[in-house]
Amino acid sequence: MTGIGPVEPYHPDEADGLHQDAPTPTDLLKSNTPHLGTRWAALPRSRRRLVQTLAVIATAIGALFALHPAPDTRAAPNPYPWPASVTTLRYEGRGTTPTSFRFEVDVARGTPVTVHQVGAGPPELSARTTPRLPLTVKAGNPRLITVRISVYDCALLPPAIVLPYLDLLISNETAQQQQSFLFGGTYPHDLWTGLRALCFPNRPSPTPTSPGQDTGGRLTRQ
Repeated sequence: MTGIGPVEPYHPDEADGLHQDAPTPTDLLKSNTPHLGTRWAALPRSRRRLVQTLAVIATAIGALFALHPAPDTRAAPNPYPWPASVTTLRYEGRGTTPTSFRFEVDVARGTPVTVHQVGAGPPELSARTTPRLPLTVKAGNPRLITVRISVYDCALLPPAIVLPYLDLLISNETAQQQQSFLFGGTYPHDLWTGLRALCFPNRPSPTPTSPGQDTGGRLTRQ
């Protein structure tokens, strides 16, 4: 077929007169479901009592969760610490003799720590303690001990003792450890002064090189 003129759109449905907006089914806008009250009244009495009981229980559980405090998420201290991690040895000054020195043994927390042995450090020296060992120290209840230093041979003494230390064998319910405590401050001067007075009484005492308060350093050896 031929012709001249604008092309008109062709809609077969319109030609048939069938292109109309389909009506919305009315049954989709209505519900034949009974109201909640009607359905509740239709339940058997035993079923209604069961539902009421469950609702009361659920309400009580919700109230308990609401009143229960939030759990503490902070890390709790280890209840079984190693003795070396909780034991501190502090120098407290000279004793009654030139080569006796007082120390405080302190346990920060956990089970009691027992001191089994105390060594003077360098092999030329030996140590005795008062009170006698073993000594048990409870957490929060520090104990004082006096360490008396002896010299095996004065000729074997080094020219100086810069960082003296004490070796302690300690234990608690978790483990037994060999712990070395290094000291700065006044203890090196006091120790060297006492050793010189014992071995070289005619030599003048050295001047202190690092005055101050001692805090026990640590070097753990298991």
